[in-house]
Formats: sequence, structure tokens, C-alpha cells
Amino acid sequence: MRDGLDHLMARKFRLGQSREAQDMDHREAYSRERGGESKRRQQHAERLETGIESHDAESQLRLPDAGPWMHLPEATLIQRHSQWVDLELADRTLMRATLGGKLKGVRLVCGDRVRYSVVPVEPDDPRFPAHLPVRGDGGSPEAQVVAVMPRKTLLRRGGIDDREPWQLICANADELWICAAVVDPPLRPGLLERAQVLALDAGLTFRVIVTKRDRASKKDTLPELDPLREQGVAIHETSALNGEGVEALHGLLVGKVVVLLGHSGVGKSTLVNALHPVAALKTGGLTKFGTGKQTTTASKWLALAGGGTLVDTPGIRTLSVRGFDRSLLGQVFREFPAELMEDPLAFDAGDDETLDRLNLAYPERLQSLQRLWQEMDDRNPNQNVWR
Repeated sequence: MRDGLDHLMARKFRLGQSREAQDMDHREAYSRERGGESKRRQQHAERLETGIESHDAESQLRLPDAGPWMHLPEATLIQRHSQWVDLELADRTLMRATLGGKLKGVRLVCGDRVRYSVVPVEPDDPRFPAHLPVRGDGGSPEAQVVAVMPRKTLLRRGGIDDREPWQLICANADELWICAAVVDPPLRPGLLERAQVLALDAGLTFRVIVTKRDRASKKDTLPELDPLREQGVAIHETSALNGEGVEALHGLLVGKVVVLLGHSGVGKSTLVNALHPVAALKTGGLTKFGTGKQTTTASKWLALAGGGTLVDTPGIRTLSVRGFDRSLLGQVFREFPAELMEDPLAFDAGDDETLDRLNLAYPERLQSLQRLWQEMDDRNPNQNVWR
């Protein structure tokens, strides 16, 4: 019995495992171990502790000053790889480029407007001409990106923790289109509410694109969308199978950068192929569990013949609103009275007497409001108790 206890006491705990919650990742937890075994864990714990204390979510979005590089040609970043980026030039031809040293740690995203040089130069180098004829086919790197222009819009969603507070989706877009299928998978109003928060935060025009409309009866008016209709949100019912509503979308894309979001399996890729046949994206149905098969694995910047751009994004499972300003919810849930919006959690969404007193047109939306309200203030789920 004693041998068993000695063996248990001698057990070494890896980072993130502890007998006591307050010991997690703490430097002192490893002070009794030999230096060689604990050095990595001690250093990692120090970084976590320092990072949480000085955490600034907006620091991830800051860009270096582009002023010294304004004499260089401009392009649009359409995809970032591990060691290089793909650029679209003004005439919509493609070029592959590396990143300048000062941009290695900058969070670049599809849609960023950048300045590039054909050869590495110093700011305002007099030997470098103001304009260079540059062309490329997107093969080996032909230039170097040295600066990022200020973003007019930035579409983002909540990150997984305080060390990764934001997941960037697209920069400098004009509209956000959220795809929602009538069936397979079923229409989820909660996803539309979350997407509306993202669009409001970024200052983008918000549209709902209903797909697979041919799968439901014309008598089905889709009452789940009534709250959005009353707000004046544009809702477009489409069927890529018979072409219903697709032509109207063509006109909305002219001269704009539009981001397409949606769950896997809602028919995003099928819709993209109808809007941009040259893309010829792979399409997929549902898995045996009723969830969508993800066919788009990275954001695709699709230049349209009419002059617009469609940004097709990978299918999403969740759309986090963690870290967003709660004041945005007042625009998403406009039907609720001011007293409720001050503290939605003070009201019991399951109490009939409370709902009767509030006289809500859509009482089921109260639960959605409460979920988003609470999520916006959630702490890092990976954060340790002692912090």
C-alpha cells in the first residue's frame, strides 16, 4: 500500500494537469522538479501569466504605419500561405509575393490592401521608381509585400481564448451574405442572429440568402425569418437547382466585395457555381449524422466578370460572438423593450407570467438574446482558476 502511495506522489503532471486547480500552469508548481524537466513548462507558464495580465484584444488588429511605402504599387491580398501570399493586381492578374520582415507577425487576411516592391527596398529609397510594370501568373514569388493599408472594414468572429481573441474572415468587404437552407440542414435562426452581429460590428450590409427553396412548399412562408423581415433585412430566396433568384444576385454583386458565410451543407458551393461557373467548386451533401460535408477548406477570392468579387468561406460549425460589444444586440433584437435590454438575464425566459407581462411578439427570441448576451462577456474557457 505504501509503495502505491509513493508511486502516486512521484507521478509527474504535464502542463494543464494538476491535483489542485490553483496549481495549473503556475511556475511554483514545477519548482521541485529538476531544471531540465521543468524549464519548458516554467517558461510557458510565465508567458501565459504575463500574457493574461497585459492582454489587449485590439492589439492583434493593429497595423504598422504604411506611410513610408505609399510610393509603391498597390494590390489586394487574396490568400495567405505559410511562407508567401497571393496578390491580385489592379488589372485582376495574379502575383505571388513574400512578406517583408516587419509583417511576419501581422495578422493579414483575405481582402487586405497592400503595398509591394519587386525587390526589397528601404522606405522612400530614391533608387526605386514610383511605378513599376509588374505582371505575374501566381507562380514563384516575384515581389515582396512591405506594408498593409488601413482597413475600411474588417469582418471578424470571436476567437477561442484570450490569446487568440479574434479570428479574421475578410478585410475591406462591402456586404455579408449568410446562407441558410430551408432543409438539410434545417434553417437555424440563431446563426442568422450571430451573423447579423458580425455584420453590424464590421459596418457591412447584411443579407440573408435562403437556399434550396425548391425543397419546401411555396405555402411555407418561413416564419423563422419574420423578425428579420420586420427589421427590413434583405432576404433573397433562391434555388440553384432551377435558377430561382440567382439572376437578381448577379446584379447585387456588381462593383462590390461580398463575403459568403454559412453552415456546411447549406448549398454555398452550389450557389457560388451558379454565380461564377468558372469556379467549378466541389459540392457535397450531408453526412450520415445530418451535418454538412465541408467542401471549401480555405477562403476563395473569386473575381466576377461583372466587376465584383465573391469571397467564398469554409463552412462554419459555430460563429462565436465572444468579445463583441453588447450594444450591438439592441439592433439585432429591436422588438425588445429598453428595460429588457439593460439586463436580459434578469428575466426568466421560461416563465409564462414574465412573457405575458413583456408582451413579446417573438418570445422564443429572448433565449437567443440571453445566450448571446452571456457569451459576449465569457472569460477565456482555457483560463486557469487562479487567474
